[in-house]
Amino acid sequence: MRDVRESLRLPDVSVDAVLAHMLLCMALSTGEIRILAGEIRRVLRLGGTFVYTVRHTGDAHYGSGTAHGDGIYEHGGFAVHFFPRALVDTLAEGWSLAEVHAFEEGELPRRLWRVTQTLPR
Repeated sequence: MRDVRESLRLPDVSVDAVLAHMLLCMALSTGEIRILAGEIRRVLRLGGTFVYTVRHTGDAHYGSGTAHGDGIYEHGGFAVHFFPRALVDTLAEGWSLAEVHAFEEGELPRRLWRVTQTLPR
């Protein structure tokens, strides 16, 4: 098991795609998310694709439970960083943002975005 706040153990420009399902909305600060996105950018080849899913501020749990600051709320013992659209746009700077697709998952249901962005060639 790895701590995603550490550098990825991959060489620069070594992968074609990265998929991160709900990883970025863990209890990571915005700064830590930006560093992780930078690591993903480092390992992607030019033209590579980064697809990630995150819970967003339209989710029913956003704003409920214990607030930890920086958009992080703990509900039922699990802390989530809820993404505003502005954070998606910030993480897409310098990328080609192909899609921000809204969808629902689970019983609540959880409200998520699937973000697809490509590193320009």
